[in-house]
Amino acid sequence: MKTPPIATDRLRLASIEITQRCNNRCSYCHQPKSDRDMSVPRFVELLDGLKGEGVEAVALGGGEPVLHPALPALLTAACQLGLRAGLTTNAHNPGLVITLANAGLLESFGVSAGKGEWTALVAHPRATVNLLLLQGGLAEVTSQATKAIRQSAHRLLLLGYKGDRPEFAPSTTELADAFSLLTLLGRRAGLVVAADDYTRRRLNLTQTCGEGFVRLSLDGNRDQCCFPTCQYRI
Repeated sequence: MKTPPIATDRLRLASIEITQRCNNRCSYCHQPKSDRDMSVPRFVELLDGLKGEGVEAVALGGGEPVLHPALPALLTAACQLGLRAGLTTNAHNPGLVITLANAGLLESFGVSAGKGEWTALVAHPRATVNLLLLQGGLAEVTSQATKAIRQSAHRLLLLGYKGDRPEFAPSTTELADAFSLLTLLGRRAGLVVAADDYTRRRLNLTQTCGEGFVRLSLDGNRDQCCFPTCQYRI
């Protein structure tokens, strides 16, 4: 596996794998599953280093981050260091996410459309609805976006599948159609629509991705990309 160089003087955002626990077993997901969690002291140690490198925000990932038994303590540690904190959830425990966001421990969070009790989170002012496009999945993404809009969503984010399973990968045409349709829906509803760096690169909307970003695995290993088989790895 190629590992791109990390330009530490440009770091702004760090994604940290805090757990490998997950309540779902999505067929397209490449993330390892186990009952391993990052300890609070180790997390704080990593945060101290990242803060010194200029990181301004951290995204807690996994796995399903709300399954980490000490999630409030992790978020509190980030806030005490002056770091903005966020996470992405499959809506396994929407009540916990809302509590953490309302307490000011989460500046933002992503919720995966179609997972768990996702509609309970979409209207929260700090929520972004993540719409994952798989091959042949335009109708499903459109349906999810429409449902999110009806539930008073504020932001939609299109994510194109990126992994080592070609049967799940949407074509560039599918991505373009999805982004165009979501942009139209967002304009009509008056909400923000965006696409992740990978999707924007596939659509030739940018020539780079991952600038200022670093991912840290549960073991503390660094990478500039969350996806080991991404076609744009250096």
